[in-house]
Amino acid sequence: MTRVWVAALVAVSLAALNVEAQRRVKFDGKVDYTLTIEKRAASDIASWWQPFIEQNSLEGYCWDLNKLPLADRPQLSDKTKVLRVGSAGQLTQVIEIPPGKKTVWHGYGWDGEALFYVLSGRGQTEYRGMTGGLPSNKYTWKKNALFSIPVDHEMQHTNLDPAQPVRLLAVTGYAINMYPYVAEELRNAHQNPAEGPEERARVLATTTYPGHYVDDLRDHPVAMREARADRTAFFNMMSTVGHRTHPNVHISELVGPQAYAHKHGNQPIFIILKGSGYDIWSEARDLKEYEAAVKAKTAHRADYNTGTLCGVPGGPHWHQHFSTGTEPLRYLAIVPRGEYEEKPTGSK
Repeated sequence: MTRVWVAALVAVSLAALNVEAQRRVKFDGKVDYTLTIEKRAASDIASWWQPFIEQNSLEGYCWDLNKLPLADRPQLSDKTKVLRVGSAGQLTQVIEIPPGKKTVWHGYGWDGEALFYVLSGRGQTEYRGMTGGLPSNKYTWKKNALFSIPVDHEMQHTNLDPAQPVRLLAVTGYAINMYPYVAEELRNAHQNPAEGPEERARVLATTTYPGHYVDDLRDHPVAMREARADRTAFFNMMSTVGHRTHPNVHISELVGPQAYAHKHGNQPIFIILKGSGYDIWSEARDLKEYEAAVKAKTAHRADYNTGTLCGVPGGPHWHQHFSTGTEPLRYLAIVPRGEYEEKPTGSK
């Protein structure tokens, strides 16, 4: 019995340690993102890493990830651009590896857990623990795959195609939350307050994929979600015990020409997996104000196609997705973690 109590006490203590050790980031804050490179001193990396981010970051709302010009990064043997999207709580990069080449071994320390979506090409990613002598593992991936790397691991990406470059979207999370939930408001929830959270809980329970690798997001099964007029599947991309950097990762597919207006408690990004359409968003403080902005044509609009990444600006803002293509619009949504306090109504 004594051993049981000691084990329980140790488990609780470790859980508390994990929580306290995790970095919390305000959405309007600034983060110096950790980068480690095999056989390179931290001071050497610091001398170019933050300047590189500042010089190669893009501000905006939507980008075509497959056509985006990238900057050479010889320190890692790849090319990249940093997209300032999804708040300070995550580092978003588009990475390209030349045909038949590989990156050097690198990682993001204890604070960062990297999530990858394969935009084009095929290859493999090896990863290994930086401490404790953990064995090496690897993913072999192709276009439309999704996978994550645990914190405190280093990785090496290899392009297995001798003729074509590969492109990866890398989202490294820093503001870690321990439970897969994000405050969300839905249009239908105003008529039936229970519809939004109850339906979301059902979809979470029946569709959440527990693995760290998904072979093809375009064909992954999705479940109906009436409150948003779409089909959805969630992914629990947790890679290490206690660290859930990317718990709110999901794909959604519209079942008609438009989804219902909604907003999240922070700043999600979404990547168009198939189809085409456009997005409307507004700085509106509530649904009524959003609908008025849409009617007055003062809301913002952004058009997109397959391979486009868009990010809902800080707010949080009401937004709505519309499909204009011949196939259903499907997108991957990544909701960052962190702290956010919405300004009281009427505040400037």
